[in-house]
Amino acid sequence: MNSLSPALPLRSAVAAVSAYGGMRGMIESALALAAQSVDGVLAVLVETSGSASRKQGAMALYAESGHVTGALAGGTLQQRLHEAARTVLANGKAIAVALDSRQDSSHTAMEADRGGGILHILLLPLPSRAAPLRDALGKACTSSAWLRLRLELGDDAERNVSFGAGEARIGQEMFAFDNHGNPCAFARHFVRHVSLTFAPPPRLALLGSGVESLTIVRLAHLLGWYAEIIDARADSLGPAVSRDADQLHRHLPDDLPELLAERHFDAAIIGGNDFEIDLGYLRHLATAGIGYIGLLGPPERRDAFLTRLGDIIATQLEPRLYAPAGLRLGGDGPEVTALAVVAQLQYYLAHDAHA
Repeated sequence: MNSLSPALPLRSAVAAVSAYGGMRGMIESALALAAQSVDGVLAVLVETSGSASRKQGAMALYAESGHVTGALAGGTLQQRLHEAARTVLANGKAIAVALDSRQDSSHTAMEADRGGGILHILLLPLPSRAAPLRDALGKACTSSAWLRLRLELGDDAERNVSFGAGEARIGQEMFAFDNHGNPCAFARHFVRHVSLTFAPPPRLALLGSGVESLTIVRLAHLLGWYAEIIDARADSLGPAVSRDADQLHRHLPDDLPELLAERHFDAAIIGGNDFEIDLGYLRHLATAGIGYIGLLGPPERRDAFLTRLGDIIATQLEPRLYAPAGLRLGGDGPEVTALAVVAQLQYYLAHDAHA
């Protein structure tokens, strides 16, 4: 499938829960709600103090029926957020709430000992008919673009008529919305605002399909990533991998530079079990700008590749080559290997990718 999968008919708003995680799951769920003419509410954590467990910019999606996806709080605080979301849906207007983590029934004793933390959250309407903020989130996901969001905090949430309005920017394109979530004029003077920046969901390239590929794709989706297969061999893919991958590119190694010039990938994993084809992919990745290049298979296979490639290409690959790919979790089998690779990728993306 390409990019976002089409929304399926829903029996209820809760059925809008996406099979994907992260921002990707957020926008897919929001699109599914809108397709059924169901309004949503996007809760955005704009400020924290104390020992709050979530970071600024965390989001969650709500509908009349309850929490849909994302996470800002648990226990009794989750119910308070749902009640606040219902207020937004009833009034059609953004509101702010401050939650004290010491009042979370799942962490009361621990948070009390540490002094707790305050979560300052804006709840923004996402009307089903038209919502620039939803459009901006969707475009940031599908185009692998950074999203910059500014939200009006105002001097007094009760009296400032623009409280909760804002603008989202993707490159030079701007999506402006009022505090009802509706489109509005682009020019805006902010009284007091918060600025948030969101990285796009990671995009993986699986060069060659092996026994681990299906599990890697499914784990990547659970984390909200995109996973695309690059494999020219007609008989290499099982039907499940072909169905679940976000894109299938029937490219030989010599076609790889052209593809990489057109598409952005955060990581590449080589493991097609064909030595000569994998060697060709690895040779072209040496001059690509991908920061994580994972190579499946034993160390002896890695050494054989590097010997064939020569010292110059090996030196180009060395700081980015993870071989064998994956953390040493223990266990055996393709599912364990896939989990180890995705775990290592999560660490890389969280700590090294944007250093």
